[in-house]
Amino acid sequence: MRNHLTRRITGLLLLLCLSLPAARAETISRREVLAAIAVLEKDVTSAEAVMAAQTVTRFGKESEAVLITVGPETLPWVQEDAPEAEARVRAMLMAVYFAADIKAQLEKHQAVDDPYKGWLAVIKAYRQIRKKQPDIEIDEVEELIRKEQAGTLKQEAEDLMKEQTRQDPSSRDVI
Repeated sequence: MRNHLTRRITGLLLLLCLSLPAARAETISRREVLAAIAVLEKDVTSAEAVMAAQTVTRFGKESEAVLITVGPETLPWVQEDAPEAEARVRAMLMAVYFAADIKAQLEKHQAVDDPYKGWLAVIKAYRQIRKKQPDIEIDEVEELIRKEQAGTLKQEAEDLMKEQTRQDPSSRDVI
């Protein structure tokens, strides 16, 4: 299961990165990633959002300042194979999740995963996307919305964070 997830996430990252022009080789600064996050927070459907998603994803992968745990518990919408248009939406939602998680960690000056912030950002971005693409429906994100409406999403995130702290760090999948 973990290998399938790792391959799936790698595939989505590749899809996201291949749709963009070649990236520059220098390290992405804190200021640059926060600017990219602001683009995603403002409008995930904008023309600038794809480049912002690439910047955020690259920062999350390369930076020692943040830790993002990936898996079926944190990124449930990544588990499904989907047609190309939907796969692009799923990849963008993954970058949005990374963006919110990165922002929370940079604000706290602490590399501690924050899935709740990520999920809330995914819900917001998903709603923006659905306004422009009403035919896109992702069951796993719909489930996050239901949990947030029921008031259980935050507790699920807290439970997940507790579980992650009990695990051996080398056994977790991180970007």
